[in-house]
Amino acid sequence: MNDDRLRHLLSDAVSDIEPDDRLDELRASVRPGPRVVPLLRFRAWYAAAGIVAAVIGIVAYVTSVAGDDPTNAGPATQGGSGMPSATATATDTSAPSPPDGTDGSRSSAVAAYYLGSGPRGTVLYREFSVAPSSGTPLEHALAALMREPTDPDYGTAWRAGWLHAASTGNGVIQVELGDAPELRPPSMTGRDASESVQQVVYTVQAAVQRRDPVVFTRNGNPVATVLGVPTSLPVAQGPPLDVLSRMSITDPAEGQVLPRGRLVVTGVNNSFEATVVVKLERAGRVYKTKPGIASGYMAERLFPWRMVVNTSKLPPGRYTLVASNDDPSGGTPETDTRLIELE
Repeated sequence: MNDDRLRHLLSDAVSDIEPDDRLDELRASVRPGPRVVPLLRFRAWYAAAGIVAAVIGIVAYVTSVAGDDPTNAGPATQGGSGMPSATATATDTSAPSPPDGTDGSRSSAVAAYYLGSGPRGTVLYREFSVAPSSGTPLEHALAALMREPTDPDYGTAWRAGWLHAASTGNGVIQVELGDAPELRPPSMTGRDASESVQQVVYTVQAAVQRRDPVVFTRNGNPVATVLGVPTSLPVAQGPPLDVLSRMSITDPAEGQVLPRGRLVVTGVNNSFEATVVVKLERAGRVYKTKPGIASGYMAERLFPWRMVVNTSKLPPGRYTLVASNDDPSGGTPETDTRLIELE
């Protein structure tokens, strides 16, 4: 992604910050970016007897995400009714390639949420990618969930064929399951399962830019559980500070090759007194440290931040960009990293 995208992303307008956030400005701004070098990867609606509710009811969020027991999946946040429409089928699960941009056309951006490790256990991190030139935002969202993220620190529980289609209508988002299991796999913890369901919720909500609850169906009928998480009623978005990492880098992208000079770093976080610290590291040595402040803190949301690091005097090569917040209690700060290359 190039500087034009960075300028438009610094406000970080997507669904996990404010209910009325929009991705359309971001989609309109994304152009083909600098080349990316390969880097080593480490590491229902619910209707009873024909009665359709006219108003969506949201039940309190109670899952292992908010609890202390990481093995207890707990019920998903639920509520809602309606008949979905405008079906979009997930047909492309391959990684998108940016267009060459010779015609000056602009590409779409996909915001997808992926699993990652943090001091509180498994949490979600957001990653942007360039969407194929054809297809709808919901198609792109489902495809993104079923492929590996660019950042090797992230992962996804959703395999190819597990999600079949998505649609919207009457205040809900319907996700038609493919081969996704209804029971939790033995290798998956309760928290991982809850976060995986929230992966879908946050990603499809970002695609349509509404916080409508999500209905999981198979053959058009609501399923009782997905990955062992109760889903008989529509699943609402979980609290951001419980579900999401409290520190997330938006730009630069993983593996991005950038000129030395003015490095613009953007992201979102929630931290004591809005503290942000950005570092550039290589081979165990810290080359740059830059403290900063996000636009706010304390409220139950993430706040955007933007920092500029002068890299003009650094030797060229690959660096690890580390962004962290502050934990005044002495606990482990929440961090996010990117591997970049400076030319």
